[in-house]
Amino acid sequence: MMVQSLSRGLFGSRARERILKLLGLVERSYARELAKVLDEDLSVVQRTVDDLERDGVLASRLVGRTRLFELNRTYQHYPPLHDLLARMGQSDPATVESARRLRQRPRRARKEL
Repeated sequence: MMVQSLSRGLFGSRARERILKLLGLVERSYARELAKVLDEDLSVVQRTVDDLERDGVLASRLVGRTRLFELNRTYQHYPPLHDLLARMGQSDPATVESARRLRQRPRRARKEL
């Protein structure tokens, strides 16, 4: 019988930890993509990234109508946080596989699907 851990994660919640680890690996992403890759509810991801942005840990910018999130480089603890999240992400095979599935550049024009 498998006992599920009730741990809230290092950063207050399991979703928050997973989002931060993924952003530590891929640098930037948007809420819908994070929700899809992490298999989380979109409203949970949106609330989490909004809270992290309000706390100064994440920064966002608009690219067209898409709001991209990334670790805030002006956050006073950015260097050690970035290193920690990258190491945590690398040690979690599920997060590494999730990061690998993200498309990092646009599809070539007229390329077949």
